[in-house]
Amino acid sequence: MSTTQNGAVVMLGKTVADAIEARLRADVPAFIERHGLVPTLAIVLVGQNAASERYVKKKIEACARLGMRAELKAFPADIAPDALKAAVAAISASRDYHGVLVQLPLPRALEEHDAATTNKFDIFDAVAGEKDVDGVGRDAVASLYRAQQDRVLLLPGTALAVRRMMAFYGVKTAGKVAVVVGRNDITAKPILQMLGGRMCNAAAIWVHRHVPPADQKRLIREADILVTAVGTTGYRITADMVKPGVAVFDVATRVDDAGKMHGDVDFEAVRTIASFITPVPRGVGPVTVAALCENLFRAGQFAAGVGQHGYSFE
Repeated sequence: MSTTQNGAVVMLGKTVADAIEARLRADVPAFIERHGLVPTLAIVLVGQNAASERYVKKKIEACARLGMRAELKAFPADIAPDALKAAVAAISASRDYHGVLVQLPLPRALEEHDAATTNKFDIFDAVAGEKDVDGVGRDAVASLYRAQQDRVLLLPGTALAVRRMMAFYGVKTAGKVAVVVGRNDITAKPILQMLGGRMCNAAAIWVHRHVPPADQKRLIREADILVTAVGTTGYRITADMVKPGVAVFDVATRVDDAGKMHGDVDFEAVRTIASFITPVPRGVGPVTVAALCENLFRAGQFAAGVGQHGYSFE
């Protein structure tokens, strides 16, 4: 569908999130009654970050709204890596929690880690695979790499959200050129694997700060599907950087000093030439929260011994 004259289809997240939540509202109460188990999430938050705190609040509210539970486990920014790893492992081992997520970003000392010491990946791996609702541990990474959709245990939340939005709005991926900007562990990396693997069958290209600026611009300009996840003050995707008809997924979140949330994309300008575009806020964010709830319910099912592998996007 050509929308270069009338502007892009604005992919609002609420409709997609509502559809996910409707399924959960139907399934969660019956599950709890039958198994006597309320799916419960532990959210590990280290230090203070305005965007993270906003998302944690939304996650806790969403779980409560759907009859599940979420508890915040807060730790100081200067916690030693080994101590944090031990704490996450203890939370994961507890039968009180069926899902565990480590809210990102972590403090800089953990994000910009020395691979020879305990680092963020060791902390991710401290979460048991069947409780890894954010899909960042080694089990989830291997599963996503293989991209066997009918065998995936827990698909990373933002990747799941983008895939659900693609299915809902009819964004085609097979054979398309998909460019992912940024390489963080919770959004860009899993989305790249998803797009380039058997689940989407696109030609997936990774653009990040180590790619020369001229090559970045060229590759972004060639994208049929553009996913951007940078989230820094100085980065902006403008209309002159993309080609007409591109489908844009802005999964970046940055909160300014006034408390306003921003993404990477100049939304008003880019929407005039794109075919599909997500706003920030009200785009991918609400679906990511709903996808987390979907994964928490799946984790609860695994804990009860009735969980099934695989996802459907029909």
